[in-house]
Amino acid sequence: MAVVNKSAMAAVLAAGLMGAASVQAEEAWHWNLGVGASVIYHSNSGGSQSEEFSDTTVRPNIQVGIVRPISERWTMGTGLELVADDVVSWGNSGNLLMWRIGEFTYQLSEDWALSFYGGAGRYYRETNGYGYGLGAGAHYRLSSSWELSVELSYVGTDTSINKAVPFKRDKFGWGSTMLRYRF
Repeated sequence: MAVVNKSAMAAVLAAGLMGAASVQAEEAWHWNLGVGASVIYHSNSGGSQSEEFSDTTVRPNIQVGIVRPISERWTMGTGLELVADDVVSWGNSGNLLMWRIGEFTYQLSEDWALSFYGGAGRYYRETNGYGYGLGAGAHYRLSSSWELSVELSYVGTDTSINKAVPFKRDKFGWGSTMLRYRF
């Protein structure tokens, strides 16, 4: 009888801990959605079929991500950032997509935070370019759900993955001002 009671108590305790852990895990993850504008500098190394060029434009920027606290002051997350040139077309649109594989944010004070991130980039053009990216930002909390951020990012892509196309390297640097909502 004592063995059954200990087993029953262990099962109840385990179920309670698992239930509490899943509630804590759900509370720990936060989705966020951001919109803003970016001033983007784009340069291309040219190649055998095209001239070298550079251009600076202003583009809309959309971000979606998920973050989780990993300590009292640090959060870790991942997300997608789209710097759009043509929102309705994707083939040869000029859109730039960056997957922030790892984004770490340090809370300096109740309202101010600094972040840095790294990830993978894709440039949508006649022959898609793939590469890497990194960046950093400063964030100001407007309320418990809203924040304003200023970020600097870099992505370098190339088409060397496709052997049939002459080598073309695209480099992007941009500064963004974003308004984010945290769910």
